[in-house]
Amino acid sequence: MSEENKPLYKLIVEAGPDKGQEFALPLAGARIGRSSQNDITLTDPLLSRHHCRMEMRGTELWAVDLASANQTLVNDKAIEEMRLSVGNTVQIGDTVMRVATLDGSTPATSATTTPAIVSAAMPVIDLGLNREKETAASPHRNVLRPLLWAVAAAAILLLGISFFMDNAPRKPAVQPVAENHDLTLQIDYEKVEADPDSIFRYAMTLETNGMLAIRIDDLRENRHVRQEKHVDRNLLDALARDIESSGFFELDPSYVGINANPGAMNTWDMVVIIGCRAYRCHVTNRIEPDVFRMVREKIETFGKNELGLWAIQFSREKLVDLANDAYRVGKKFYDDREVNYGNLASAIQHFKEAEFYLQTIEPKPDFYVAIVDGRRQATEDMDNRYKDQKFRVDRASNLQDWPAAVKELRILRDLIPDRNDDRNKEAEQKLNDAEMRLRASKH
Repeated sequence: MSEENKPLYKLIVEAGPDKGQEFALPLAGARIGRSSQNDITLTDPLLSRHHCRMEMRGTELWAVDLASANQTLVNDKAIEEMRLSVGNTVQIGDTVMRVATLDGSTPATSATTTPAIVSAAMPVIDLGLNREKETAASPHRNVLRPLLWAVAAAAILLLGISFFMDNAPRKPAVQPVAENHDLTLQIDYEKVEADPDSIFRYAMTLETNGMLAIRIDDLRENRHVRQEKHVDRNLLDALARDIESSGFFELDPSYVGINANPGAMNTWDMVVIIGCRAYRCHVTNRIEPDVFRMVREKIETFGKNELGLWAIQFSREKLVDLANDAYRVGKKFYDDREVNYGNLASAIQHFKEAEFYLQTIEPKPDFYVAIVDGRRQATEDMDNRYKDQKFRVDRASNLQDWPAAVKELRILRDLIPDRNDDRNKEAEQKLNDAEMRLRASKH
């Protein structure tokens, strides 16, 4: 490596799960987080997937926070971006790193070096506090100037507060607590139930961008499930408020007991981050504390509702029986499709239900092919019948035969009974219009 491309700095991990490791910082910079896609991957569970980045700007080293949930701290102060000096500490989650030159030197005087820029969100005004041309001959000037500026800033702030308080509208003495604080929610939860014959693992992660992912591995039933989706922010805010008020952040970090069954283990590990608050609680081989159990059940239910994974709670035999029952009911509706206009829709619904029960079953039972074929055939018949019935509706409407139009529209609405289906909504709107015109024609 040429001298001009040789790294100038490195990070020494002084606290956290990766304590003792050292990372050289290439001139191209390095992204840090717990995702394996980072240049520097740390095992700290309180980190965001992509937490912060170290950048070289000329010969200067900068730390840039990547909108992390738990913030990036330099010398114990939260930053958006900041120029670093040798000896500065960078804390992300429970991990504390110290900036050093590549040879490991950390001069004591550099730890207190004032950075040029504290935050990208704050305009920078050069007050002459860090001029390189200052010499050792002017120590009093260097000490007094920041003090004077601090006193002036405090005086201006007090005047501003006084002016605001004098002119602000009077409020009641007691005000409710504001609820507009940061509710950005992040969850990393894992449950493991193991015995000498099998292992069941349930893992749920929720990222700050709203991506919810659930992974289930059931070795006894040979079931492996992987699903994910983006969740509406309003739902996440409501979940965050529930967890925040539950008392989870007041639990002890660890609850450990002894399993009475040799070779068996039950463990729950949960990390919850809400805004700037982060907490981890671990329960092993003992009854869960009530607050922990309540939060665990709440997030498990939330995940199952969002991703439709309720079937995983049943055994393989039970799921196969439920699927077989749903298939037989669907087939009965399909065979009687001429008896009632809504029977085709009921057949499709039961075929879909049967597929749902077998979603996590491998290998599929023999009748699974019949379920898929039944749903496909019923869906094709429904589409063809809908097109034919819609043609009848359009013909009656064009001829302004409103009695016939009302009759055909009622059949069309009954054919598609699901009120959330756009075809049902359209039929309902046209039926209301046709009934209005029919009443008007009688007067």
